[in-house]
Amino acid sequence: MTISKVSTLVTSAWLRQQIQSTVRNTASVTNNLRVLDSSWVPSPKVDGFKEFFQQGHIPTAVYFDLRTVNPPKYDASIRYPIPDSNVFEDYVEELGISNHTHVVVYDRLNSRSSFRTWFLFKLFGHSQVSVLNGGLKQWVAEGNQVTTETVEVEPGEFNAEFQPNLLRDRESLIKNIETATEQVIDARDTESYKDGHIPGAKNIPFSSIFNEDGTVQAPSELKQLFVKAGVDPRAPIISSCEAGLTACGIIVAAHILGQENVPLYNGSFREWEALAAPDMITRSQS
Repeated sequence: MTISKVSTLVTSAWLRQQIQSTVRNTASVTNNLRVLDSSWVPSPKVDGFKEFFQQGHIPTAVYFDLRTVNPPKYDASIRYPIPDSNVFEDYVEELGISNHTHVVVYDRLNSRSSFRTWFLFKLFGHSQVSVLNGGLKQWVAEGNQVTTETVEVEPGEFNAEFQPNLLRDRESLIKNIETATEQVIDARDTESYKDGHIPGAKNIPFSSIFNEDGTVQAPSELKQLFVKAGVDPRAPIISSCEAGLTACGIIVAAHILGQENVPLYNGSFREWEALAAPDMITRSQS
């Protein structure tokens, strides 16, 4: 079966049309489109399903729990270890996702969890995944309704195909400092970046990729962001941040600009700072 390429981002108008058509065809809801609400915050005290999803979500959506599929390790240098392929497979099958399903993911906060979810699907070989541009905030701003109703889904058949080329480890980053074969982007805020970063890394803060309304900037503006930071958007890139979450937003931005296989340094600066010698951390004076 031929699967057409899907957009990195989709609009609320497009998603509304898809939902309206799938509501008229239950089989289509089950087999072709799956809307995922990934609303989540890092605090272990906050239950995203109860605090976010059950308070109102996009019709036909089901909840994607990052804490279930990607449990945090708060005391480890790598806070969010990559899940096992079988764990990811089993979890998404329970959500009614198959290899041909177009997954559209959103959240109600700042798109951080949406981008991480998008990246995990890419990492396990699922190219049919998009992010709702602007998330739930934009959905509501455009006059669309939310619901507290849940939907029944038929289990999917999902075979993960892990993509190791989409990850970099600490040893790879150390080697890259010498070879400079890949540009490293740090997605943390500018103050954190100046306090200490991987030698040679360029700073594109996660917040800078958005418009004021929370939607992602246009491709021309994203390109200017990259160039202004000293990054060639056409050359190889590694994305990093504090713990491997907001870096996924930079990967989405690069994907929009035509780079389909930008790897994540999943340990990010949390691991780097914990293990690096003092001379392997660059601190800016200004």
